[in-house]
Amino acid sequence: MVAFLGLSRQEVQEKYWRVTGGVVQMKTVAGHCIFYDENRGCTVHGGRPWRCGQWPLHPSILRDPNNFATIRSSCPGLNAELSYEEFCTRLRQLLDETDSLMF
Repeated sequence: MVAFLGLSRQEVQEKYWRVTGGVVQMKTVAGHCIFYDENRGCTVHGGRPWRCGQWPLHPSILRDPNNFATIRSSCPGLNAELSYEEFCTRLRQLLDETDSLMF
């Protein structure tokens, strides 16, 4: 992301990251990632962090329906009509079929 934005790590951290302990998250604006644009989607897609490439397939979804509800409310790409049970079934199938979704 630093190289993609052409900024120093310090500048990227100050402008775009929320660091809590050792956990780095993107800052949010209006409930979405700071890099999300309604018309263009992810504005740093080519330089996004690994975790962002896995979004919204966060492993916490499989453990707690409240996490699913939180993520669904903030992710416009997640089918709002899909039930928690159906989402978990599909995610587990996807994880069984591919090694590319490592958590």
